[in-house]
Amino acid sequence: MLKMFDYNLPPRTLGLPMAVREIVAWVMVALFGVVGAFCLVSILDAGFAGPPQEAAIIAAGIAVVVGVVVLEVALAIFFPRQSGAPPDERERLIVARAGHWAGLAFLFGVLPALGHYVANGNGNIMFNVILLSLFVSGVAEYGSQIILFRR
Repeated sequence: MLKMFDYNLPPRTLGLPMAVREIVAWVMVALFGVVGAFCLVSILDAGFAGPPQEAAIIAAGIAVVVGVVVLEVALAIFFPRQSGAPPDERERLIVARAGHWAGLAFLFGVLPALGHYVANGNGNIMFNVILLSLFVSGVAEYGSQIILFRR
C-alpha cells in the first residue's frame, strides 16, 4: 500500500494498470459520452428542427467544466508529479494524432450541418448537429488516445 504513494516510480511499477494520461482519457470519454447522450436525448425530445434546448445546453456546459476541474484536482492530489509533468515524445505524438482524428470527426458533423443550412435555412438543425458533433469529436479524441496508448 505504501509503495503506491512512491511517486518516483513509473506508473506500471506503482501497481497502476495505465499511465496518468490514459486515466484522463478514460474519464474524459465517460464524461463526454454521458453529457453528449444527455444532450442527444434532450434534442430528440424536442426534435432536430426544434429550437435549441437552452437548459440542457447550459447544464451540459457546466457538467463538462465541473468534470474537468474535478479531474484535474484529483490528479493533482493523487499524482502530483505525473500530472504536472510535460508529455514525453510518445505522448505528444499520441495526442497530436488523436486531435487530428477528432478534428476530422468534428468536420464530418459540421460540413453536412452547414450544407443543410445553406440548402434549407434551418439554423436549429445546424446548431443541434454541431453541438452533437462537439461531443462526438471529444469521444473520438479521447477514445483514440486510449487506443493509441494501448498499442
